Amino acid sequence: MRVFEGKARSAAAAGSGGIPGSGEAGSLENTANNLARAGQSPDYRVLRWQARGVLWRESNLPRVTKCGRWPVTRDGSVQVRADGRAVGYAGLSSCGSVWACPVCNARIQAVRRLEVGTALAWALRDGGAAFGAYTLRHHASSSLDGTWRGLSKCWEAVARDKSVRQLRARLGLLGTIRASECTHGQNGWHPHLHPVHLFAAPVSDADVRALHVVQFRAWSAAADRLGFDAPVLGAQDLHRVGGASAHAELGDYFTKASYAPEPQAVGWEMTSTQTKSRTRAAESRTPWDLLSAVHQEGDADALDLWHTWERDSKGKRALTWSRGLRDLVGLNDEASDEDIAAAEVGSAVDTGFVITDWAPIRSNPRLGAELLAVVGPAKNWKAGLDFCRLHGITTTTEVDR
Repeated sequence: MRVFEGKARSAAAAGSGGIPGSGEAGSLENTANNLARAGQSPDYRVLRWQARGVLWRESNLPRVTKCGRWPVTRDGSVQVRADGRAVGYAGLSSCGSVWACPVCNARIQAVRRLEVGTALAWALRDGGAAFGAYTLRHHASSSLDGTWRGLSKCWEAVARDKSVRQLRARLGLLGTIRASECTHGQNGWHPHLHPVHLFAAPVSDADVRALHVVQFRAWSAAADRLGFDAPVLGAQDLHRVGGASAHAELGDYFTKASYAPEPQAVGWEMTSTQTKSRTRAAESRTPWDLLSAVHQEGDADALDLWHTWERDSKGKRALTWSRGLRDLVGLNDEASDEDIAAAEVGSAVDTGFVITDWAPIRSNPRLGAELLAVVGPAKNWKAGLDFCRLHGITTTTEVDR
């Protein structure tokens, strides 16, 4: 493994729990504190903030290098807010990248998770659902962008196929939610699609098998037209899910232990990309695994792959809904990833105090996560102010409301 000694040196190599290159090594605890002690879970919010701190120095995406790093207020101040349900900062820049920022990703996917859950619960009251996976054969030299675009074109061809349209209509298909995912392994980049079909009435296993046959036929024909190697039927999947089993299966599939896993499975988590670091193939890694290797090990090879991921994932959709499906299930207009990431907790009246100089947190990003944990949604302002004094973070309780 190549270990880089450039802008962001490995935290582990520095003997520090801080961000590589931050100059804070002497004041921080060992990296082991980022990981689970006996009987404890790691603080994943801290890990996300620390990893984003690495990206401040190593990302090739300008917005990611600024996300959470710089205030957007005229005086450089940042409000600390809590409203009884959530705690957060107001006045910080955000990048809104669901693919390349662990902090924005967590915010965005929390909203998407609720939306997918709403749609599935709505459909399964009286109808049915089927979940699957579709992929293309790829090689170590295959372009991530080219393979990913090929996936989208193949799925569009499936949707246009006459036999597919007829069978979907007969089965009462209401629409499809499609999630994109990607891993990297010995055969290079491996993007794949995970559709969830929602039906107006219950469907049988035989119905879903029949649908899978016609969809795979259209999928394979499209891949051939685009010049890809013939897809393998065994690498594709579509099967019925329903009731409690849908919650358990989809939750389990989309909550693999990872860069920032939650201790409990989240229902309907088609959207959790950070919780899928443990892939089915032992040699495969998700992009969040790559970022973790950069953060925890200073892995220069992983950083090269991460830069490829940043470039080729930019502009891609993580979650796509069939036209009209959101309206059908009673969801409002879809907010953009950027708007979700930029949303702030509460309003000015929920501000407990103001950080007047963000520099200490910019130098040691984990402090930003730890301060939120100290204050918490319950508004423990005194503990928050004590924490700031301890760590040299200047504050004022004079809030412009």
